[in-house]
Amino acid sequence: MRPESPASGRLLGLFAEAGAQRLDLPVLHPADPFLETAGEDVRRRMFVTEGPRGERLALRPDFTIPVCLHHLAAAAGPARYCYEGLVFRRHDRGSPERLETGYEDIGHSDRTGADAEALALAIAAVKAMAGTSIGVRVGDIGLFASLLSALGLPEPWRRRLRRSFGLHDLMAANLDRLAAPREPARGHLEPALSEAADRHDRGAVVTLLAESLREQGYAEGAGRTAAEIADRFLDQRALAETRLDSATIAVLRRFLGLRSDLRDAAERVTRFGREAGLDLGESLDTFAARNEAVASLSNGSPIAFEASFGRPLDYYTGVVFEIVAAGEQRPRAGGGRYDRLMEMLGAPSPVPAIGFAIRLDEPDGAGS
Repeated sequence: MRPESPASGRLLGLFAEAGAQRLDLPVLHPADPFLETAGEDVRRRMFVTEGPRGERLALRPDFTIPVCLHHLAAAAGPARYCYEGLVFRRHDRGSPERLETGYEDIGHSDRTGADAEALALAIAAVKAMAGTSIGVRVGDIGLFASLLSALGLPEPWRRRLRRSFGLHDLMAANLDRLAAPREPARGHLEPALSEAADRHDRGAVVTLLAESLREQGYAEGAGRTAAEIADRFLDQRALAETRLDSATIAVLRRFLGLRSDLRDAAERVTRFGREAGLDLGESLDTFAARNEAVASLSNGSPIAFEASFGRPLDYYTGVVFEIVAAGEQRPRAGGGRYDRLMEMLGAPSPVPAIGFAIRLDEPDGAGS
């Protein structure tokens, strides 16, 4: 364990003033919640070991999932939390330990207000710590998801593009593949299964696979179910078969190229939707209302909207942001809205939540 940063503890009072309860959380956690929800970028950087009973354990790679698990176990109503401590991830250079502080707002139904308050608090915190000017950039995975829906993409492609949101090289490769899809591999499929797949008849595919598994002697519960295998199989076919025309690909690329000051972003996106003949629905209304609320709380801090900006975590559902101090390359802070995460961790329904983490290491410490 390395010594605390000179910035240690400086921001916890600010978070407490915003109504956050400080949590002291264990360093070692069950690994599965991270492995199942955090996304590929985090999974490949984690430190995973085995407990005394053979269970998988991990040094915490972030605080968001432990805070959510605490909230879930406490069966709490709306609450705000703050924390400080080490997180552990492999990096290409530098130490695998990083000192972080942060804030999570869980359960408050006023998403617009919570988004604006969290972003304003993150800006104030980084300003207090850095003592210099800052740059803020914002994206919105919810807006992008609405665009994919309005374009009528099949669900497998919507999931694939959502997961590559913010990863520019992967997104470019996926758009290239949509412009020129590959013929699905047919292998040695039974004729009846091939015909059912060609009709996209999920029920028939599940029935045929279940019969095949029984004939091969697979015991129920010993592996993936016929339904799970069918869904994966049909998803792969849909990914291979779907082709978008050049005009639709151009619309996607044009959206991802949108950039503006946040104050002008709603107007820019509205004009984009009108010119493309697309209805972005409630997500655009939410986007406009949130931008207005952010402007009223951010004390004139310059905030840039980049339609292609995202963060490589699977659970984000709405606004995402990062904050960079002047003269630094890596972000000091990053966060976003993650309304799906509590449900993924066991809540009976989605729970509104937003949060951010701030790196307390010196500017030349390990990257994020």
